[in-house]
Amino acid sequence: MKTKEKKHKTKEKTRTFNDTCIETFKNRLTLLLEGRSGNAFARSVGMSEAVIRDYLSGKTYPSLSRLATIADKCDVSIEWLATGKGECRLLPETLSRGTVNVPFLNKNETINAFTILDTIPFDLTLTKHQGCEADDLAAVWAKGDCMEPTISNHDIVIINTANNKPVDGFLYTVQYDDQITIKRIQNQGSNLLLISDNPKYPTITKAKNEQKYFKIIGHVIYLLKNLN
Repeated sequence: MKTKEKKHKTKEKTRTFNDTCIETFKNRLTLLLEGRSGNAFARSVGMSEAVIRDYLSGKTYPSLSRLATIADKCDVSIEWLATGKGECRLLPETLSRGTVNVPFLNKNETINAFTILDTIPFDLTLTKHQGCEADDLAAVWAKGDCMEPTISNHDIVIINTANNKPVDGFLYTVQYDDQITIKRIQNQGSNLLLISDNPKYPTITKAKNEQKYFKIIGHVIYLLKNLN
C-alpha cells in the first residue's frame, strides 16, 4: 500500500511539474521569439532549430545549463524563464533609461511644420535586440517615394550611427550629392549599389573608396510610419 501511495505521489509531482513548468515554459519561450522564426532564434542562442522546435512544442524541457544560456542571450531572468516568477527583463544599463530624445540629422532640410522638431522621444526597449547605445541613435525624415512601399514620405527612421558597415539587403541612411537619403545596399566588388524599393528609381553605383563624396551614416533599425 505504501509503495502504491509513493508511486501515486511521485506521479502527481511529475504531473504538476509538467503542468506548471513545461507547458508554461513553451509560452514564455514563444514570447522571447518576438516574431522571429524558430531558426533565427536558434541561431541567436547557439542551439539547433530542432531543439528549439521541441521546446516550443512542449515535447522536451531544457537542462539548467541551456536555460541559463537562453536567459543570458535574451536578457531575461533564469527564474522567470524556468518558473514564470520574478522579473521578466534584465535590461542593460542604457536601456534602463527608458525613453530618450533622439536628434534629427537633417532637420534643416525638412519642410513646413516638420521643421519645429529637433528631437523625437523614442523607447529604448524597442532596440533591445539591436545592441545599440542610446548616444548612437539618430532620426531621419524620409522624403519622397523612392523607398515605397517600405518607407513613405514623412515617415521617420531611427538609425544606429555606430553601424555603418554595409550588409547586403539591409537599409542604411546614406549621404551623397549633398543629400541624405535611405537606400537598400548591395556589395558588388569595389562598388556599392544603392537600391530604391520603388522600381521606377534607378540603382545608383558608388565606389567604396569615394569617402569624400559618399558616406554611410548608419543602419536603419526602426521605422515610425506616418499614417496621415
